[in-house]
Amino acid sequence: MGLAMVNRKLAIFGEFMVKWGGTMLVSFVLVSTYYSCVHIIAKDMYDNEAQIYWLTLVARGIILEIVVNLACFVYYARYNSVTYWHRKSCVADLRVYAEDNEAQPEIEYACAQPRVEEHLSWVPANESGSKFCFQCNKEAPQRSHHCPLCKMCVLRKDHHCFITGACVGLGNQRYFMVFLFWCSIGLIIAMPHLFFYMNTQIAYWYPFGFLHYIGPVAVLRWMFGYIPFSHACFSTLFSFAGASLITAGGFFGLQVWYTTQGYTMYEYNNLTVRATFQGDGENLKERLQLVFGKNWALNFLIPLTWNLPVLTPAISDSLFRVRSKVL
Repeated sequence: MGLAMVNRKLAIFGEFMVKWGGTMLVSFVLVSTYYSCVHIIAKDMYDNEAQIYWLTLVARGIILEIVVNLACFVYYARYNSVTYWHRKSCVADLRVYAEDNEAQPEIEYACAQPRVEEHLSWVPANESGSKFCFQCNKEAPQRSHHCPLCKMCVLRKDHHCFITGACVGLGNQRYFMVFLFWCSIGLIIAMPHLFFYMNTQIAYWYPFGFLHYIGPVAVLRWMFGYIPFSHACFSTLFSFAGASLITAGGFFGLQVWYTTQGYTMYEYNNLTVRATFQGDGENLKERLQLVFGKNWALNFLIPLTWNLPVLTPAISDSLFRVRSKVL
């Protein structure tokens, strides 16, 4: 086998791990946490079978929410593409033009201008209306950002998430936020159960027993024969769960903050973007509906895939306008 073939196979493996490695890790921690809490720890922690039954029911519901929203996030990552949004934008313009509708207070998946003539004749006062993406070899809106891992320009990009293997953008941000929400809820429930097991079966936490809960410490002690393999596994799981709770909770809080400010994380921390564009939406309702669509709170119970993001004319103008000569 030649060196070129080896490099090609390694590149394919690397791309696979970048895209799916984080998802596999999430799945492993999810299954391990569920099995440990429900089938091992709950029997020692609870005397009442009804409590175990309700714990199992709640855990399954949370896992279902996490899995469904993660699947939606990965699937709808393709709808972050600028090309997709341009197509939706043009279709919406033609529909509005055909209906001859004078009042358009809200446009779903639409461009800002209510008429095709205005869209095609508009010329910006400066050259900041669009930019050229050399990777995609095409013009793109100013608020799109090319992701070399997703290999496309992402509209209203937040960041590329290595855990879920895709970019967070206009097409899938709602699923990412709901995914983080239910991960946080699940880990809040799981951590007391894991701590109960660690405290009763491995080492009392005070004064220095908590050091045995740290995954790398436990693995080293297992390698030198001080503890059984099962204790090392539980310590590693406890460390992963604790780190995941901090990460998921922190990211969810940041996502809520950036959403309420009308920006994404990338745009909020980019001073050039913040100086050029105002935050999307004039009030909190418009900013929430931009991400979740109408009846935004229901997304935390069931993914409303048919409930499209609501774009006001001002938001659409900020997102979609490019120079008329490009069109």
